[in-house]
Amino acid sequence: MKTIFQRTGIAAALALSLSIASTPVLAHKGAHGVVKQRMKEMMRMEKRLRLINAMAAGRATFDARAVRERARIIREHAARIPELFPPGTHEHPSEASPIIWRHFDDFRRHAAELRAAADTLAAATPQTLPQALRQVRATCRGCHEKYRVERDD
Repeated sequence: MKTIFQRTGIAAALALSLSIASTPVLAHKGAHGVVKQRMKEMMRMEKRLRLINAMAAGRATFDARAVRERARIIREHAARIPELFPPGTHEHPSEASPIIWRHFDDFRRHAAELRAAADTLAAATPQTLPQALRQVRATCRGCHEKYRVERDD
């Protein structure tokens, strides 16, 4: 028989999982056109990294083919990032900072760095996977810190 703490812990974990799973839907509410497309592509990249995260953490068996395929998708998306940010597409519900268009060459450089990081990820071995994954994550984080704004709505 489970204690109240165990039942509460399970319920809390389930509630947290449901709130996290619904966050992208809420974030995309009202988005259309290129803003919706880029939001979906960013979520697609994040989903592709989930299995790689599990492999790097030892929670899933390393699968070189799966890593290469996911890295290919990330690389293809990274190549499209600049075209997904035409001027004037920073209004709600977009999380794009207007700074992007003042520093578009630097923004493009971040996208190129993500392509290179995806290439490194594609070539990863079980031993190099954690570092390759950190490189991809750091590249994403670096761009988001400069060019993404958190919306409270």
